[in-house]
Amino acid sequence: MRSTLADDLREEYGQRSVRVNAGDTVEVLRGDYAGEEGEVVEVDLDDAAIYVEDVTVAAADGEDVPRPLDASNVRVTELDLDDDRREARLESEEDSA
Repeated sequence: MRSTLADDLREEYGQRSVRVNAGDTVEVLRGDYAGEEGEVVEVDLDDAAIYVEDVTVAAADGEDVPRPLDASNVRVTELDLDDDRREARLESEEDSA
């Protein structure tokens, strides 16, 4: 699942969007949580959902559970570059752009 990049990251990497990974920091653009910013805790490819810390909803028993978000409703503001292959891929695509 891909999501748009913040303007400063677009200029830095020469890309409009990037695959969302756990550890990335995102800003919610749409819905009840618009304006919230937090770290991606989980990316569920089966349900096409992203779970962001502090974006929760109360369950029937009162417990807070993560609220699934669609990748199109968030913007990546900070990349988690702990993965060397991901960093190399971003750098190589920057050179080809």
